[in-house]
Amino acid sequence: MRRRAQGFTLIEIMVVIAIIAGLIGTVAIIVPQMQEKQKRLTCVNNLSQLGQTFVVERTEKAGKPKYSGQSLWLSWRVKGSKIREGEEGILVCPGDNGITAPATPEDRKKYNDIDLGSPPSDMCSYASRDFGTYPLSNESKSIQLIGCDRNGPDGKTAHHKDGLNIVFDNGSAEFYDREKLGVSPTDPIVVGPESPNETLKQAIYTKQKQD
Repeated sequence: MRRRAQGFTLIEIMVVIAIIAGLIGTVAIIVPQMQEKQKRLTCVNNLSQLGQTFVVERTEKAGKPKYSGQSLWLSWRVKGSKIREGEEGILVCPGDNGITAPATPEDRKKYNDIDLGSPPSDMCSYASRDFGTYPLSNESKSIQLIGCDRNGPDGKTAHHKDGLNIVFDNGSAEFYDREKLGVSPTDPIVVGPESPNETLKQAIYTKQKQD
């Protein structure tokens, strides 16, 4: 009796192809989700560290901060008071496509000579509170925003999918999704004076030195 020739049938090949296609599809969904989650976690960690530093500085110094917007965070690097050379990554959200994290000594040295009155838009990912227009209240019983993702130079281009990270005056940082922000799925999440959200309206990206 002759033995059946070795090999796969068409049905078996189709089944294998279907399994491989399913695995590729699953990976194509899971990997971007994992990457986005990592970017969000790195960003919230950055803002948490900045927030905790702010709490310390607020305790040390009376009165409103000298700078608002990105100038607040950049001033800590320019003066070397809170952010030292080599630590500039804390100022960059990995989801911010408008900024490349400094990777060389030349990149890092650019932070030494920033004009804090008119800083460039490609060296910091984070807005801060407009302390001139919205000074922090010492009597407030709720936490107050001190910074957040800038959401692009236009205030609308999201760093993260369906939300953004916010840091508060107690040093805590948290991701706020569209539902928590009260923003519909079709509307951009706007940061700055034009934002319909009262909390995000208090943040600003570029602001001159306070008097």
